[in-house]
Order: sequence, then C-alpha cells, then structure tokens
Amino acid sequence: MKMRGFATRILLLGLAVIFSGVDARPVEAQAAKIGLVDLQRVVVESKKGQSVLAKLKAERAAKQKEIDGEDGKIRKMETDLAKQASVLSEAARKEREKGIRERALALRRKVEDLNREFAEREREIRSHLIREIAEAVAAYGKENGFLLIMEVRAGGVMYGSPTADVTKEAIAAYDARKDSGKK
Repeated sequence: MKMRGFATRILLLGLAVIFSGVDARPVEAQAAKIGLVDLQRVVVESKKGQSVLAKLKAERAAKQKEIDGEDGKIRKMETDLAKQASVLSEAARKEREKGIRERALALRRKVEDLNREFAEREREIRSHLIREIAEAVAAYGKENGFLLIMEVRAGGVMYGSPTADVTKEAIAAYDARKDSGKK
C-alpha cells in the first residue's frame, strides 16, 4: 500500500511539472540558435564572388568574340564558294570544301575545349569561394552563439523560418574578411 502512495506522488509531481509550464529540456537546448544560409546567394552577392565571376565572364566573352570572328570567316568562305562554284573546277571546289570542313571542325573542337576549360575553372573558383565562405560562416556562427548553421540547398532543408536565414549576415561576414578581396 505504501508503494501505491509513493507512485501516486511521483505521478502527481510529474503532472505538476508538465502543467506548470516548466520545460524539462536542458538550458543549453532551450537557447540553441540554428541558422540557414544559401551558399549560392553568398557566392553571387558577395563582393569577391561578384568580382571573380565577372572576371571569368569577361574572359569567356573575349573568347566568344574570337570564336565568333572565326565563325564569320568560315561563313564568308562558304558564301564565296557558293558564288564561285560554277566557275571553279571540280578539284578546286572539293579542295575548298575540304578546307572549310577542316576549319569548321577545328573551330568546333576549340569551342568544346573552351567550354570544358571554363566549366572546370568555374567549378574550381566556386569550390574555392565556398571553402572561404564556410570559414567565414563558421566564425560568424561561433561569434554569435549558433549551435548549427546549415546550407539550405545541399542540406536538404525543405522549410526554414525566414528568421533563421542568416544569408545576408554571411555575406557581410565574408565581405568583412581581410582575405575576401583577393584571388
């Protein structure tokens, strides 16, 4: 009978704790700050990210201008051949067609090589930027008492409160780093 009274007191005490609003979680868990950051936005909106990506874009535009010039020359060669086809001998016409095909093939290979080269360089640049940004975000999180900061895209976050989004703060923290203006 004594056991039943003790069990009743424990049950009543547990119910009192639950209904009194006392939180049974550890104090540290109650104050845990969790943040979300969009690394892609930081790369695109940060000063260094914009600078580096603009340089890459300018290099690509210069190469594209070079390619367009070569493409124009090939088209002119084709137009000239079409105009002169009736006066050229069969051997001369075939020789010019072969020259045009070879030049077009060389241009196509050059375009493919440049596309691969620029894709690889962009991956390397983004990878480097993301490593630097991760360091800045980690320092920001530590300084501001965050328990966890997750990347929204790679982290598989399907919903996050707008108040948890620290992307703007991450951009500011990255831009404020001494080495973020280099590369």
